[in-house]
Formats: sequence, C-alpha cells, structure tokens
Amino acid sequence: MNRRDFIYSSAIPLLGTIMSGSSQSYGMISDPAGDFNPIVRRKLLKDPVIIESLNLYEKNGNWFIRVRSRDGAEGWSVGHPKKMKLSQIVFTNIISPFMQNKDARAIDSLVDEVYLHNSNYKMQGQLFWVALAAAEFAILDLLGKTTKYSAATLLGGHRRKLVDLYVANNHRTRDVKDSLQKIIKSVNSIDAKALKFKVGGRMKVIDTVPLRTEKLIPMVAEALGDKCTLYADANSSYLSVNKAIQVGKILEENGISFYEEPVPFDYLNETKQVADALRIPVAWGEQESSQWRFKWMVENSGVRIFQPDIFYYGGLIRSLRVAKMAKAKGFDCTPHISGGGLGFIYMGIYASCSPNPGPFQEYKGITYDFPWESTGNKITIKSGSMSTPTGHGIGVNIDPDYLASANRIR
Repeated sequence: MNRRDFIYSSAIPLLGTIMSGSSQSYGMISDPAGDFNPIVRRKLLKDPVIIESLNLYEKNGNWFIRVRSRDGAEGWSVGHPKKMKLSQIVFTNIISPFMQNKDARAIDSLVDEVYLHNSNYKMQGQLFWVALAAAEFAILDLLGKTTKYSAATLLGGHRRKLVDLYVANNHRTRDVKDSLQKIIKSVNSIDAKALKFKVGGRMKVIDTVPLRTEKLIPMVAEALGDKCTLYADANSSYLSVNKAIQVGKILEENGISFYEEPVPFDYLNETKQVADALRIPVAWGEQESSQWRFKWMVENSGVRIFQPDIFYYGGLIRSLRVAKMAKAKGFDCTPHISGGGLGFIYMGIYASCSPNPGPFQEYKGITYDFPWESTGNKITIKSGSMSTPTGHGIGVNIDPDYLASANRIR
C-alpha cells in the first residue's frame, strides 16, 4: 500500500465517526451557568425594578455602593475594603454601565450576562468578581427594600436565625508559644465553638518559623481540642503532594476536622490526590473564580468541603450555586469570607438561606468603621454564635448623614 492509499484508508473510519456524531468521542460540554434555576425567588417580585443608576463612593478607606431605581428607591452595600480600591475602574466602567436600565429582578441572569458582555470574560479573576459582588449586594438590598423582604427570603428563605462561628487567625511569623497564646485569646474573645489556625508558611512556603507546624498542631489540640472544633489552613503551602499528605496525617492524629488548601489552590489534580489519601476532609475554593472548575471538583469529589469567597467569587448568587452543586453530592459549602466592610452581614445572609453551610461559619469580626444599624433583629455575637440579618434587603442601614459626605467615584 502506498502512502496516499494508507492515508485515505485510515481516514475513512475517522470520517465516519465524525459524521455520525459518536457520543463516545464528541460529547457536549455542560455549561454550569445553564444548570441552575434562578436563585432569587421571582414569584416574590411582581413589579419591575428598573435600575436608574449604580454609583460608587469612598470614605475613610471604605467603599459604598448605591443603586437607585427609576421609582426613587435605593439600595446600599459595602464593597471589599481593600480589593475595591483596585477594582474601582472595573466597577465604574464595566459593571455600572451594564446594569443601568436593567430590571433588577433579573439579577440571576445579569451576573452571567455581564461576564460575557463585550468579552468581559477575559478579565475573569478577583478584581472583576469583587466589583460584581459589590453591585449584587446593593441590588439585593434594593429588591428587598422595594418588596419588604430580607435578602435571605429572596434567596430561598430563612433556614437559620442563629449560626455558629469559627474564628480565623494568622500568626505564622511568631514562635509556637506566642502563636498559641494569641490563638487562645481569639477563641475566648467570642467564646468560639470552633477555630481555624494556620499551618505551613503560605503559598509554596513550608514554614517561616522552622518546624512551627509540626510543633503547633499537637499544642493546639491539647489546649483547645476539648473546647473547640479545630480546622487547619495551609494556604497552598505545600508544593509536594507527599509533604501535604504528611502534614495531613499529623492533623488526623490530633483530631483536626478539616484541612484547607494543602497544595497550591490551582493544582486541582494534586488537591484531589491529597484528599483521596486522607481521612480528614480537605477544604478548597477560596481563590477560585471559575464556576466550571467548581463543578469539576464537585463532580470528581476533588474535596469534601467547598469554600467560595463571597466577595472573590462574585456574590451570594454564584456562591449559592456552588452550594447547590455540593449538596447534590452530599458535600458542605462553607464559604470563605474576607474581613472588613460588611463581610459578616453577607456571611450571615448566606448561612441563613444556604441548604448546606456546614456546622460553623467563618468570622473575622464586626465592622465599626462606619455607623450602621440593623433594620431587623439586632446583629449580636453571643457564646460563639451570631444572629442572622432579618431586616429588609441586606438587613442594615448605613447612617445617611455619613454617606452624604462620602466621595463619589466618577
């Protein structure tokens, strides 16, 4: 057989496969955005709420978002205290213009449409999604205050009026004894029922203080194991899967209840290898911005606890989509939450309406940088638990006199 005849005879079976559309070789790719019914309960929103303006303000390092409807109703939110400074241009040049003249009731689809509009998907990452989250929180506040419903009611309904907390801390640069003292102090500050402490050195660094991890784990377990549920966060410390597993074994021996980001966060297969080798549940997702990658990790049981950051991942709607995916496989979705701003409020809304938030929610303090008040039940911290927002919208009002003196950004 000459070369031409060989190529022709080899191509015939392949051509037949292509023409027949064999599902074995060419399956459809599932789009996660199309896999969900709307999170927002449209039946509670009878009349259109058309967005007239969406503006950004700054005062004393805090970033305030005001959305106003054509009817003159307003919603407010507070953006990420640090990242909004970096993503303010994304907000003012991309997010705000897109949302104007849209019906706020369609916020489920709007968070997907703005991502695709004018090739905005090329900017996928924290600085895009942080700006969108800020807009979403304000729009949910507008919808709630227009209809007299809480954000949790609009997002599925209140399942919990009280959520248990875990405190998180970071003392990686301190010696073991000093670290332990500060960890105990943070637990006692709210009488926390759970604690997350840091292991490793963060982002591909094993330890900044030599052998801190190996010494600290049993010391924390001995000091607090009878009082608290204990979690450990490696923040992507271990480049070696074997080293990550070795630390995981120490955590198992000391009764730690989950192990967060053992290897670099974007090493999905390596994360799954660590999770498969350990009994301790591995947690992951704080840095993730892709809905598809969350879907892949859920479907492949890459980890057992999913942690979208409510700011970094683009808001409550996208985070609740991850929760639904995780619930279908029997996993918890306990989001990461950044400190500052109104992060504790957004965490409370999520935990109130999520079907599977896990036993404890991350807590990094209540904000007193600006004057605000609850519009429903007062937000309180008592015996390691926080009351969830119940007032209309996001459940808080910021002092209008304070906002009146904020600087409008463009």
